[in-house]
Amino acid sequence: MEAPSTFETVPDLSAFFGPPARRIVVHRSFAYWQAERRVFGTMIWGRPDEADVDEMCAAHEVGADPLFAGHTSLVDLRAVEAVDLLAFERLLTYLKKRRDAWSPNVAHQAVLHRGGFAHATVAGMFQFLNPGHPVSFTDDPVAAYDAVGASEERPALEALRATLLGAPDVVRRTQTAFDTLPPRSDFTAVARLVGMSVRSLQRRLAEVGSSLRLERQKRMLRASERLLEGTELDLDAIAALVGASSASQLVRLFREHRGTTPGALRKRQRP
Repeated sequence: MEAPSTFETVPDLSAFFGPPARRIVVHRSFAYWQAERRVFGTMIWGRPDEADVDEMCAAHEVGADPLFAGHTSLVDLRAVEAVDLLAFERLLTYLKKRRDAWSPNVAHQAVLHRGGFAHATVAGMFQFLNPGHPVSFTDDPVAAYDAVGASEERPALEALRATLLGAPDVVRRTQTAFDTLPPRSDFTAVARLVGMSVRSLQRRLAEVGSSLRLERQKRMLRASERLLEGTELDLDAIAALVGASSASQLVRLFREHRGTTPGALRKRQRP
């Protein structure tokens, strides 16, 4: 997935237990992020189903770990379109069962919504659960981020949200697959993770103006930008890590898609 450079896209939740950092993992209908060990957040969109809820529950288990005692939490419901009743019941059952495990770890939780039935239903769930930590509800993003002490993270996370919601579903799923798999994975592995044949996936991507080749190039660029900013590796080493055939290929990709070169980008990032 496209992500601001301040947040690293990681393939699974195990990375959240590493050294304090800004990380995000993206799923089909939600993204789960951490700002070091002090703030966690969930962005939810669309109409999550039961499988999506199972993945959300796994994310909540991270916040229940004693390593993250005292963290704050932001739940962003603004892009939820509808509530699947079976999925909602599944989530409610899990939260009731595990409330005494995760609630003591949370210093404060903010629920960001935009009104309407779906949002009122989910917000009402928090009140029904009666958690042991304070929960605030707001439709103001600035107030929500302030409430959990994440004002500095708000610009990056709002940019990330816009990127995630701006991409068609098939593009989001393909980007997630590329971010999850090893850099040199073939298109068959990507299509399998998306749940389609290569031919079907290529057709669906073509319908929205993309392709597997283009999404692979975007993945190379995202990974390269993080390495250019966060490491001292030379371009040959970066090319090898992101799955490019050579440093020259990376230079061509940066000129084509970013209008600059990797070297020039690194200089701008490090004045």
